[in-house]
Amino acid sequence: MPEAILAIELSQRAGSVALRARTGSPVAERAVPPSDDSNDHLMAVIDELCRAHGVRPADLAAIAVGCGPGGFTGLRVACATAKAIADATGCALVAVPSALAVARAAAHAGELPDAACTVVLASKAEDAWCTDVELDAAGVPRVVRAGLRGAADAGALRRPIVGDSHLLPAFGRAGSGGVLAARFSAAACLEVGESLLARGEKTEPLLLSPIYPRQAEAVTLWEARHGGGQGR
Repeated sequence: MPEAILAIELSQRAGSVALRARTGSPVAERAVPPSDDSNDHLMAVIDELCRAHGVRPADLAAIAVGCGPGGFTGLRVACATAKAIADATGCALVAVPSALAVARAAAHAGELPDAACTVVLASKAEDAWCTDVELDAAGVPRVVRAGLRGAADAGALRRPIVGDSHLLPAFGRAGSGGVLAARFSAAACLEVGESLLARGEKTEPLLLSPIYPRQAEAVTLWEARHGGGQGR
């Protein structure tokens, strides 16, 4: 019976993949080099990691993928790759909001004494994608509320605030005890994916899509130049 679980996290410039080869075995993680003009490197790293641990395609029970928010290209590549692997192998697919993996990593580091936080990602202009997260006794996070919130709402966020490098000053000031730096890890994504899978929260490959808080800039520019899609 397939036992291996693979995870992909490419929501940021620095990405990684992780693998638990069989139930109870340690999680192995490898960095994915940034894409270049000739290769996005992701499949090569997945192949190397699986070969190193003796995992064949037929051994995959599930694949978890960080679905954002984050970088537009990284999320598209990660989700497309996860869909292809799930479709080719028949393994389960689990979409993991990046905020849950970030909260899991913070919990592992002992940074969430009250088992709750707000993860603030994708800041731009005057708003950001804010996810209120709670963790159970085993450190498994769940989304309480998620959506775009403006700087005026920063004071109502749960503490501590966990933010990426683009955090707006207003949200930073709201973290009265300081702001925790968000860590993005395929290993944390894998662990959250396992908990979601245990609750039966699988995703149909055709329905998987990244979390984009806003319309992609390329689309906005196209519509501005070509009349908002007229003539389609």
